[in-house]
Amino acid sequence: MKPELFPELKKLGDKIATELVFAEPGKDLGLLPVNSLLGQIEELVGREASTEPLGRGIKEARQWVEAVFQSTGTFNLLTLKRLGEWVEWWQTSISAYEAQGAPPPIPADWQNAGEKPVALESSPAKVEEPLLMLNLEQDGELLNEFINESQEHLQNIEQGVLVLEQHPADADTLHSIFRAFHTFKGGSGFLNLTAIQTLAHELESLLDLARQQKLAITPAVINLILEGGDTLRQFSNEMAAQLAGKKPPGPIVVPTLRLLNRIRSALAGEPASIIAPAPSVTASEPPRPQAAAKAPSDEAEMPEAPPSPAKLPATAAAKANPAGTVVKVDTVKLDSLVDLVGEMLIAQSLVVQNGDLNPRQNEQLARDLAHLGRISKELQRTVMSLRMVPIHATFQKMNRLVRDLSIKVGKQIDLVSEGEDTELDRTIVEEISDPLVHMIRNSIDHGIEKPEVRKQRGKPAQGVISLKAFHQGGNIVIEIKDDGNGLDRERILAKAVEKGLVRPDEQLPDSELFNLILAAGFSTAEKVTDISGRGVGMDVVRRNIEKLRGKIEIQSKAGQGSTFSIFLPLTLAIIDGLLVGVGEHRYIVPTLLVRESFRPTANMIHTLHERGEMINLRGQLHPLLRLYSHLGIKPATTDPLQSIVVVVEAGNEKRCLLVDKLLGKHEVVIKSLGETFRRNRYLAGAAILGDGRVGLILDPQALVQTESAPLEAAA
Repeated sequence: MKPELFPELKKLGDKIATELVFAEPGKDLGLLPVNSLLGQIEELVGREASTEPLGRGIKEARQWVEAVFQSTGTFNLLTLKRLGEWVEWWQTSISAYEAQGAPPPIPADWQNAGEKPVALESSPAKVEEPLLMLNLEQDGELLNEFINESQEHLQNIEQGVLVLEQHPADADTLHSIFRAFHTFKGGSGFLNLTAIQTLAHELESLLDLARQQKLAITPAVINLILEGGDTLRQFSNEMAAQLAGKKPPGPIVVPTLRLLNRIRSALAGEPASIIAPAPSVTASEPPRPQAAAKAPSDEAEMPEAPPSPAKLPATAAAKANPAGTVVKVDTVKLDSLVDLVGEMLIAQSLVVQNGDLNPRQNEQLARDLAHLGRISKELQRTVMSLRMVPIHATFQKMNRLVRDLSIKVGKQIDLVSEGEDTELDRTIVEEISDPLVHMIRNSIDHGIEKPEVRKQRGKPAQGVISLKAFHQGGNIVIEIKDDGNGLDRERILAKAVEKGLVRPDEQLPDSELFNLILAAGFSTAEKVTDISGRGVGMDVVRRNIEKLRGKIEIQSKAGQGSTFSIFLPLTLAIIDGLLVGVGEHRYIVPTLLVRESFRPTANMIHTLHERGEMINLRGQLHPLLRLYSHLGIKPATTDPLQSIVVVVEAGNEKRCLLVDKLLGKHEVVIKSLGETFRRNRYLAGAAILGDGRVGLILDPQALVQTESAPLEAAA
């Protein structure tokens, strides 16, 4: 098993766990994503590990899901139970491989790979779902455009429905949702995507009845529209996977017949059938009667003028742009432009520092160089802003998450968002979604109390989760705050002692103690639920944030709630770094993870048996890493009293780096390393400095995971 596969395999397992949170017996929600994620796992390790327990376990899970496709097309209790067990077994197996240990055996009640698929609950006759075939060669460009636009429409639909749930009489929001489905139907019809067109048309008809006040917007109707949007999103995701070459071309099957039957029941005036799944239908189903549902009016079928921003749902209105002001650019071209601007800034710096040019003796040259510098900086700011996108889309996804999970656990929760216009690097926005999902799930499951418990404690029955983004010190801070239980300090400490993370007599400040919940496998939950409790989520949060060169801080008060603050760089293309010198070499340490620097005194340095050198920093011992020893270079001095200590932090760990000198703080453009340096785990990249020399960027996460070398080895 290749070690580089472990992080991706863990991430795919976490995504399956997230999909299972929303899955319910009798519904197809989550079925296709789970099948797709299992396919990605199988593609990564299926052939390599086909004879190992890991490979056999993958085949088992695929058989269960395929059996569902072949029978009812919806999840049942047995499959959900086994998939939940499978996720736990999968994460444990990957952790065992990572630690070079033996994975746990496949549970005895799972059938062996290759046998007949597990017997599921009794189900009706096989349902023939409509197939969706793509013409990738002829319609590839149009399909790609359709998918990009559909993501925006689906996002507006979801946010609009959530607004409509709170304000059923909001005619403007209802009209905007209707228009989104109408546009979706038109685009899919043009591309002959019949399955999508049919579903969008039925949903459009449902909303048209509501617009005519012939159908009441009830919770059952809201759920029906949301399920319709989710199904259309599954179609869109499957199409995108084929266009990107992640899946081979072939028919796309997304279960829609039961959903269509429920919509048709609602159109026929049978609201009760919206909640319960409709009876199964067969391929020979007669055409549905059209009389009950009024066809959309001629006015609805005509192209409509864009609504005013005030009519759009929630924050989507703030992002509405007049036609013609947005140009779509390939991200490859955009990244290439960013790289070229970085090279231009380096070239400009080399020109300014050229010894043959003396601006002091030539006033015109000095003015020209200053003008060039101003233009270069402005160009850099403009180009970097092209990579920046607002975080509002990610925040909006959390509205649906809170709504569905609060209903599932029987709690009343309000999500309050602030700073949705805050812009981050597009890569960071994409990668931060999973950590936010994990943290909000924990706040819902562990943080916010049940309504009756909150009333007993003198709190409002409805809990509040606050999601905020703002700038602070050149970085972006994303804050997740709840007014629930807060973290139980004593339980965390007891669990940490039990797992050997701290000594029984050790006194830790709250900030360090609370950070222990980010350790792998750490959980204080009394029981494991399908939402959280296995000690997997917060470890994923920590690793994903560290991968983005960020950090997380935790504050909590018992009975009052908890606050999780995520600190992230504005962009991954430029880094703000502390330049240090070791011998003749120069290295860059990301300043976001630097806590402090100082020149040590003799009474601060200690040597512990089998732990090497340590620095006593305000009563706490932290390992001392002689950077020259780990990088294999010659220092200016080996005497720590003549050197500088730089304290770096990642997670709940700190390390003291011994360097020769501090050379200043610089903002540098990150360059990837070649094959020569790629194997050095202490290096994260490189940067060309103002004088044309190369500075290597250190990876604080790798350094923090390194133990101090014994004194005699380091000296």
